[in-house]
Amino acid sequence: MPVANHQAKIKAPPKYRLACVGCGWESDPEFRLRCPRCSGALDPRLNLENAAKRDSDQPELTYLDFLPVESRHFLDADVSVRTPCRPAPHLGAAIGLPRLWVKDESQQPTGTTKDRLASVVLAVFRQFGIKEFVASSTGNSSTALARAVQRDRSMRAHFFCGRDFTGDHDIETSDRVSLTVVDGSYAQATQVAQEFAAQHGLVWEGGFFNWARREGLKLTYLEAFDAMDAEPDVVVQAISSGMGMMAVRKGVAEYLACGRLTSSPRFLMVQQDTCAPMAEAWREGRAELTEDDVVQHPTGLARAILLGDGRATYPYMRDIAAASGGGIVSVSQDELVQARTMLRELEALDVCHSSAATIAALRNEAAAQRITPDQVVLVNLTGRERFTVAGAGPAPAGDAVS
Repeated sequence: MPVANHQAKIKAPPKYRLACVGCGWESDPEFRLRCPRCSGALDPRLNLENAAKRDSDQPELTYLDFLPVESRHFLDADVSVRTPCRPAPHLGAAIGLPRLWVKDESQQPTGTTKDRLASVVLAVFRQFGIKEFVASSTGNSSTALARAVQRDRSMRAHFFCGRDFTGDHDIETSDRVSLTVVDGSYAQATQVAQEFAAQHGLVWEGGFFNWARREGLKLTYLEAFDAMDAEPDVVVQAISSGMGMMAVRKGVAEYLACGRLTSSPRFLMVQQDTCAPMAEAWREGRAELTEDDVVQHPTGLARAILLGDGRATYPYMRDIAAASGGGIVSVSQDELVQARTMLRELEALDVCHSSAATIAALRNEAAAQRITPDQVVLVNLTGRERFTVAGAGPAPAGDAVS
């Protein structure tokens, strides 16, 4: 559907240009979700000539030179926080990967890595004069965005969700923040939300295709790279649409360009086997997903990766996996439970099932010797449980992943 473009009044030269990750189309800064030539995803191409890490306790200010934000005044620097990245020696020894590092995003204010995207999305919206928008999610993105909107009295937001994911939203509604529950899946809620935005002339926030989201999530990895005493050989994250993987690939490319990294890691993506269309397509060597791959009513313990329709974003994940020598794998729910227990008992990390999917996958990869003990492995633990999961069906939960 058409997306309103909001051209910014930014002094020349701009800090970045928008570029299509597929065909290479470029433009000056504007809020546009897709390439007008090929409908592909867009990325901000930053001028990194003098980019440097700054001295600040706030992540957005520390890495301001690596963000498509023209001024620190557009940022609310208290939306997200820095989180620890540390070795996990006991867990690493147990799974045969002694050089394991974990990035613990469960310590974000809403308990998930999505606080990072909320911070940058709202900064970009302020930069382009956008004061009201429409969004949908399975819970964590909307929760984080709603909290950020509530902090800015000039902002208004309308959130939509499928009925099965109502309990995953921790949103304080008000005259500036609304939550509409749709009788249907996440995909159906997204369609209703887009129709609402079009009918009322409002900005559709864009989800995966909102490049500001991915720029916020990128900060997780820049922090991690700067904290580690060795460069990672393998980076692991659980995925639904794959925003986090797009984010880390871009962060790696920028750090390579600045000389802060010397080589690119392999990227390993994880889904749960009850809803794993991307993992199945990757295993079968397919370039695209079809309608037959769509999981109409996904269920599972790892709630935030219950994306049944990955057709729009699978090609990007496939390209990332293929180019890096990585892969897309799935794990069982029993393996999720075991991995979550190991994280808690061996490293005192009480995270969600989506986060634990990474450790379940690493156990399998190490056992098959596809990852070896000498390799440095970085795992992004994307959040904690905000609610109690009673079973594998559509019960309230609080996983965080992108």
